[in-house]
Amino acid sequence: MRLWGIWDKLYQRCTRLQYIEKENNIFRIVRLRYRGEPLVTSDNRMISAGDLILKLHIHNYYFATLCSGVKNDLRIALLLRQQILRSLPQLASYLNAMEEQDVIKGIVGTTMLNKGVEPLGFSISDVPMNWFFRYKRWYLKIMLRLIHPDGKGRLKTWKHEVPLKRVYMSKEELLRRYLPREAETAGDTR
Repeated sequence: MRLWGIWDKLYQRCTRLQYIEKENNIFRIVRLRYRGEPLVTSDNRMISAGDLILKLHIHNYYFATLCSGVKNDLRIALLLRQQILRSLPQLASYLNAMEEQDVIKGIVGTTMLNKGVEPLGFSISDVPMNWFFRYKRWYLKIMLRLIHPDGKGRLKTWKHEVPLKRVYMSKEELLRRYLPREAETAGDTR
């Protein structure tokens, strides 16, 4: 874990990841232009190549520290869901306060942890299996082995490939669902 903590700090600096709220939010983000096939969100909005998005990253090291000592599969899943539900309102407030808020189209992430995200407002699609996503799948397999109490066994249950998916949500859906009402009114006075 100590080595991973060092690696995580280097990774964060090299990738320009920004904390939503350091050590109190499971997400880190980077603002960038979307590159990929067009995405239609759950509220029928379009995210197209070249659109400005927030690339969403689960802070794996932070989550691993939270899971330290937890051996039960269900408890880990519940802890992850709890962290996501607690973090989404902070993410919505963060996005609402950004200068570029008007031109950001949505949030997009790539993950193996996609079960149960649709009721949270996310849409799901497959990712192309180019060299980047092959590398990402390999990296996420290592993360799963480190975080999950039975990571090696869990990987064996997947037949051939780890199910890597893209999860995404429009800015409007994120703000509608998760922006605290007082922050919404404060944002209107700009």
